[in-house]
Amino acid sequence: MVQLGKRIQKIRESRGLTQEQLEEKTDVNAKYISAVERGQQNVTVKTLEKIANGLGVELYQFFLFAEEFESDRAVKKAINSLLHEADTKTLTLCAAFLRKAVS
Repeated sequence: MVQLGKRIQKIRESRGLTQEQLEEKTDVNAKYISAVERGQQNVTVKTLEKIANGLGVELYQFFLFAEEFESDRAVKKAINSLLHEADTKTLTLCAAFLRKAVS
């Protein structure tokens, strides 16, 4: 969650947006966005979609943080951590995303 939050923050800042401005674009509370960016709040795929739309990026771009990892093992560990608590719907969406990304 920490890596995901940092990635969202990095994209938001690169767009020159404050958390409050992102709240206006997404209807997602700025305090909630802050907690997500700090990795202290679990976030649903639906909320991630709102944030992605507000930032003008595709959802998958939030997960392009592999360059921040030292090894394949670290990437796999991060993915396992994200998926550990995922429900069936989220897992299905993730599987579809991965199939599309590697094809």
